[in-house]
Amino acid sequence: MLNRRRFIVGAVLIAAAVRDTDELRELGLPVWARWVRVRGANREAVGEVDVPVEVGGATIAPGDGVVLDADGAVVVARDRIAEVARASRERAANENAKRARFEAGELSYDMYGIRKLVEGRE
Repeated sequence: MLNRRRFIVGAVLIAAAVRDTDELRELGLPVWARWVRVRGANREAVGEVDVPVEVGGATIAPGDGVVLDADGAVVVARDRIAEVARASRERAANENAKRARFEAGELSYDMYGIRKLVEGRE
């Protein structure tokens, strides 16, 4: 019997091909796929729900988090989601602070202490 759980989908990560990318884009559903092709999927093999899967060499278990952006994807184990979210917020705050310093005219050459290493002075 089919388990009728509700799933919230924020994006699709698929180790296969997709088609109709214009329509997917119009839906506002971000999709990361191995290929884009005109030929549709076959429906001869039925998949499973709530089982570990492997995508791009990474195993994703039920309950794990997957973070996707233009640079790629990362899998976060279920028991590390809170820790990784906290560290991500801290990193974002640090990068925003550095961006403000750059916008104010500070050089990375000075911010990261490279001047002292190269020129022997601050």
